[in-house]
Amino acid sequence: MSKMKIVQANKFLYAKGGADKYFLSLITELTKLDLEIVPFGMASNKNIASPWSDYFSENIDYKNPGNIFKAATRLIWNREAAHKFGRLLDQTKPDLIHAHNIYHQLSPSILVEAKKRKIPVVMTLHDYKLICPNYLLFTHGHHCEKCLGGNYYNCIKNNCYYSYPRSTLAALESFLHQKVWHVYRDNVDLFISPSNYLKEKMVAAGWDSKKIVVLINPAPVYSPQADGERLLYFGRLTIEKGVEVLLRALALTDEKLDIAGSGENEENLKQLVKELKLEDKVTFHGQLGGELLENFQKKAKAVILPSVWAENMSLVLLESLALGKIVIASASGGTPELIEEGKTGFLFPPGDFKTLAQKIKELNNLSVDKRQEMAELIKNKITPLELQEHLKKLINIYKIV
Repeated sequence: MSKMKIVQANKFLYAKGGADKYFLSLITELTKLDLEIVPFGMASNKNIASPWSDYFSENIDYKNPGNIFKAATRLIWNREAAHKFGRLLDQTKPDLIHAHNIYHQLSPSILVEAKKRKIPVVMTLHDYKLICPNYLLFTHGHHCEKCLGGNYYNCIKNNCYYSYPRSTLAALESFLHQKVWHVYRDNVDLFISPSNYLKEKMVAAGWDSKKIVVLINPAPVYSPQADGERLLYFGRLTIEKGVEVLLRALALTDEKLDIAGSGENEENLKQLVKELKLEDKVTFHGQLGGELLENFQKKAKAVILPSVWAENMSLVLLESLALGKIVIASASGGTPELIEEGKTGFLFPPGDFKTLAQKIKELNNLSVDKRQEMAELIKNKITPLELQEHLKKLINIYKIV
């Protein structure tokens, strides 16, 4: 019996973000399970090595677009990507396409090529892009669902990209793809949602619930570590991540905090540390990876996830629970699907720094027995999400499409 052949499509073929890391892990791990995997994405010298690189789409960098008109038209419909993807499909004749983050750089033009050849398509929803032009359900510091029913003009009205040309282009993209061409609805056979929360929002926006299956992102193998003395935040330093909320909460406690990450809000956060007189309690370590980050994760007293936006299914959350760490998180998005108050961690209302401070103080009041009880519940929650279990469920999804 021949191997099942699957094209894995994602705009980046290197580890730029969490979605890309997941995509790359599938290429590696599914190959080990005797599936034939063919990658597709944009050409780049950062890419993993691939015998199929001649078929990759031309690289597009929207931060330095060069020909702006060309970049804008490709964002709506990338003919070059579609042509090369079609050639790849004709050459490899796959059984299935698994699409990931194809927005903007590749565009959904590639989905039509699969449909022409009657090749089934599954697509993992790594964010809110199909119901929100700016991906986040968050704008100007607040949760926002104004576009949920297809009223994409709100992206322009609210200037969600802090640039009217960019906001207009994003609104136009969503309008054409979703309201005029129905390109995702008609060319994707099954969507994979990493959280029940995202599926519920998709259904509320008018998507067919029968075409959406929930499969939580994979977690590392459970490997509990002894608790240290300092709290940890790791991730992007952007407004929606809520680190400002964490700093204001920290000022009401005696705890110390390590921050590992970088981002556009970093200087504002450092200034807030000075204003709150937290210089002796907060240490910024910059962007960390590999063993350096892993050491901070292992030694943390607890991990704080203070997001003010609706996290879909955070990689930070999964990694922290896999280390047996108590996570104190804002009760938004998919996070409460893994964090049960007082059982597998602690929750607080998004933006409520006073309640967050109370939850941080509760750490010191945990008895040994209570901590052991929580550790066992964390293990029970995270073990079924480990990668090998995830892959079994994913392959079953491939088989039913």
